[in-house]
Amino acid sequence: MPIRQLKVSGVRNLQPLDLSLHSGVNFIYGANGSGKTSILEAITLMATGKSFRTSQLKHVLQLEADGIRIEMDVSDETFGDCHLDSLRLKGGDHLLKLNGSVLTSQAEATHWLPVQIIDPTTFKLLSGSPEERRQFIDWGVFHVEQSFMDQWKTFRKQLKQRNAVLKQKEEEWLPVWNKGFIESAQVIDQHRRDYLKRFKPEFERILNELDDSIGVSLAYYPGWDKDSALEEVLQRQKERDMVLGYTQSGPHRAELRIKVDKQPAAEILSRGQQKTVVAALKIAQGAMFQQETQRSTIYLVDDLASELDEKHRFALCKLLEDLKCQVFITSIDKDKLTDIWKPAASKVFHVEQGHVREDNPAQD
Repeated sequence: MPIRQLKVSGVRNLQPLDLSLHSGVNFIYGANGSGKTSILEAITLMATGKSFRTSQLKHVLQLEADGIRIEMDVSDETFGDCHLDSLRLKGGDHLLKLNGSVLTSQAEATHWLPVQIIDPTTFKLLSGSPEERRQFIDWGVFHVEQSFMDQWKTFRKQLKQRNAVLKQKEEEWLPVWNKGFIESAQVIDQHRRDYLKRFKPEFERILNELDDSIGVSLAYYPGWDKDSALEEVLQRQKERDMVLGYTQSGPHRAELRIKVDKQPAAEILSRGQQKTVVAALKIAQGAMFQQETQRSTIYLVDDLASELDEKHRFALCKLLEDLKCQVFITSIDKDKLTDIWKPAASKVFHVEQGHVREDNPAQD
């Protein structure tokens, strides 16, 4: 699923660039602040509509630029070839096109670009809010189950309607909205359960290859008492929900619990071990996506050397190479990229003060 060509302008300190990329590994190196991470950020903006570095897009926009323009030529094993074009204006307007036709949903671009990010903040998947882990599960379900996005929108609509009834204290309407809420909640919950059942053995295999000394368990909490039906839980919590004005239980409160010896992994593992576990989660997700769809994930690995020693860096890179997917890896030090691991096919790019140049010709 390689990005063959990438054009970017208006992103942070990056000078306008037009890169011919490798379908295998793309090494990007440069000093701190040179702009190498901004290349990954541009790819993420196209793939998800969001930055992985900031929640405010105004911080991504170059100081004197009128907008952000990103263009990509993408080749997909299943969908074929396409040209994606994104224009984000300073005022907030966003125009997204696929082969010249305007897209009405970010999801359509996301389907073309299944991107996974491994960066110095990825340990937040363990230590951050339950929402981070719900999003992780839903990434996998979204890219495998074509109907999931519509089903998720239906659930969110039902949740919004139920919350409105609670806020207005319209108790007589609750049975009406409970029915639709429960039905859509059960669909979302079953998708997640089915996905995690398939995912767990793949994660255990990948983690064992990265570091067989770390024992981690995954447990799914649906967002309500697992020993009770959701209908019973909603009935028990009705009075409290009315007081609070929102729904306490449901798939919007689901949680993936990641533990070591029955304790939260974030409280037991070192930062380096946490990053290893998160890398295993994301590589396993890409491997399973590939098995189930015959498509490959695009991996963005920012600051490879951060908190990973040489042994774990090599193991991580080898797993990515075995997936035969497109990879972008950044580092301050070129030697830490290329000395421990020389993939069969790669390109090397050097970023200096926002200018990007190819270091070497492609290796076939």
